[in-house]
Amino acid sequence: MSLIEWTPSLATGQMEIDAQHTVLVAILNRLHDAIQGGEAEASTKLILHELVEYTHYHFESEEALMERVPPEVAKAHKANHQRLLDQVLEFQGQCERGEIHPQELLQFLKDWLMLHITGTDKQLAATLVKNREPA
Repeated sequence: MSLIEWTPSLATGQMEIDAQHTVLVAILNRLHDAIQGGEAEASTKLILHELVEYTHYHFESEEALMERVPPEVAKAHKANHQRLLDQVLEFQGQCERGEIHPQELLQFLKDWLMLHITGTDKQLAATLVKNREPA
């Protein structure tokens, strides 16, 4: 069973962002499967590394779109991205050192991704639509 099921309610309406979110969900589901299946620690670390790398890419893509939103909106969203990256890297280190159970990391990532998609990214998408240049 998947950790997160992609549903239309998660769509922001921005095709590029939504496509990237589906990839993040798929990677998180693979991490979940690896942890639940008791796969080798190395496998879990590789998937977690992939998730971190793809998150960097996703954030860069979103931040490129933020040129079309008010500076205060972009600044707040970018700060949210940096906080998450800092937290994930800290959790990743703790997980590798055996200081945190992978399930705790997984729960954090799930909670964050769902909140990010349904909160800040939906707000960003609405702002992008509102500030769309006339055709």
